[in-house]
Amino acid sequence: MEQVCKKIRQLREDRGWSVRGLAARAEISPSALSQIEAGQNSPSIATLEKICAALQIPIAAIFDDGEMAGLPWIMRSGDRRKFYSAGSHASLEPLAHGLPQKKMQPLLMILEPGGECGEHPYTSAEGEEFTIVIRGTAAFEQSGVTTELGEGDAIYYDPRLPHNWHNRGHSATTLLVVVAQ
Repeated sequence: MEQVCKKIRQLREDRGWSVRGLAARAEISPSALSQIEAGQNSPSIATLEKICAALQIPIAAIFDDGEMAGLPWIMRSGDRRKFYSAGSHASLEPLAHGLPQKKMQPLLMILEPGGECGEHPYTSAEGEEFTIVIRGTAAFEQSGVTTELGEGDAIYYDPRLPHNWHNRGHSATTLLVVVAQ
């Protein structure tokens, strides 16, 4: 989490924005942003999406720390970074960090029982998203319609429309999310 907090602050400062300026663009309170940047508060996944949208970057970019030339690029399971959101009861693991010019952002999202991306439906970056349930069950909510998905079920959707993910089950749910820019 510390790396994510530093990256948010760095990106904000690189743009010459104040905490208040980025907070206004992200539609969150300046005190919440200040606490996130200081590593004192774990943002929900929805809040992290809002911050990234305000910075005009895909969510996976806050995990990127440099250019890696050449493909294929192997990321071992033990080498992945993990961002845990206590508020969401969820974690995100970027599956291709270090490749800033990529056109897809693959993420592993794990929702604990009762976990969700945010308290309310949220919008994401421009592009398209695809998600497949790897383990467990998940409820996908978009535009007031909720769809229950089980292991192996997949969904392709427009992330610019308000949406949310919920785990209403009794065990963790693992989702593979691919964001295409």
